[in-house]
Amino acid sequence: MTVRIDEEKIFKLIEERRPKGIVVNAPGGLIRQTRGIVEKVERKYEIPCFLVGDSCYGICDTVDDEVEKLDADLALHIGHNAVVQDIGRFTHLIDAVDDVKFDSVIDKSVPLLRRYPKLGLATFSQHLHELEPAKKRYESAGFEVHLGRENNLLFQSQTFGCDFSTIYPMSKEVDALCYLGESEFHAVGVALATGKPTFLLDPYLEEVRDMKEEAEIRRKRSILSVYKALDANVFGVITGLKEGQKMLPRTRWITKRLEMQGRRVVQLAMRDVTPDRLAPYRDIQAFVQTACPRISIDGFNFDRPVLSIPEADALVRLMEGREIGEYLERPKWIELTVGLVNRTSR
Repeated sequence: MTVRIDEEKIFKLIEERRPKGIVVNAPGGLIRQTRGIVEKVERKYEIPCFLVGDSCYGICDTVDDEVEKLDADLALHIGHNAVVQDIGRFTHLIDAVDDVKFDSVIDKSVPLLRRYPKLGLATFSQHLHELEPAKKRYESAGFEVHLGRENNLLFQSQTFGCDFSTIYPMSKEVDALCYLGESEFHAVGVALATGKPTFLLDPYLEEVRDMKEEAEIRRKRSILSVYKALDANVFGVITGLKEGQKMLPRTRWITKRLEMQGRRVVQLAMRDVTPDRLAPYRDIQAFVQTACPRISIDGFNFDRPVLSIPEADALVRLMEGREIGEYLERPKWIELTVGLVNRTSR
């Protein structure tokens, strides 16, 4: 059972583009293998390769901006695939495929799932090739099985940490969702975004895990943060500096809505939103960050509310005297839902 990085695509890109330098980034779990590929490229093509040591959590975490700084002209983003194959001026997505099989854990799950005759399947990049075999195996066990529709970013039934747009419509037609993979992070997101019973199928441990309890913990913690922020008079609104996390229109919207409610806003910008980075701003009573929703929903233990975009939606609803609603149940956690306002209005 190994993860195979698409070396053939890497070599083809290098031979077509003949770059003078390459910048590479990858998630932590693929760093060892990525280092091996970097060394192989340097030996084979005698081209300098820079492996970026910063965190890499998703397709929003590319390094296009770093290419020219390092006197390079090609960037390779390893392990996060999508319908689009290149991002920005320099970055190309390189797939990584996990060859682990799900047959055994699917068979183990069948008795547990009998009360859910209509199932939906979801997964992330490394297990996309297992969706059709999993669908057939469940159908042979008597289930009606649905897959999410591909869109302009995500493949069929693929999810990102904040984007559930392929499975959100399909979830209305099923009784439960099965998430293929070992990632509790992704499965909990699916449970929160769809409101459906969600089961994680871990092929390594051959475990079937109900995500209900973990999702409920995060949901309650999120609601508590929103209500705590309601009492704040001074907000820090944080724009992410990572390439795929610069959500300036969202920042402007949130700033405007908070100011309309009489709150004072301090605008900040950060690459990484952590307790240590926020500690110096003692006069700020609550934060809203438009970088990555998962920082707030299941990230650090902050000493003050640090809200994501959907949580900011909920906060504005409360400030305007409306019901909080099931604000995490939406296809994308980076999209606002309560509407834009005229910037000149007060």
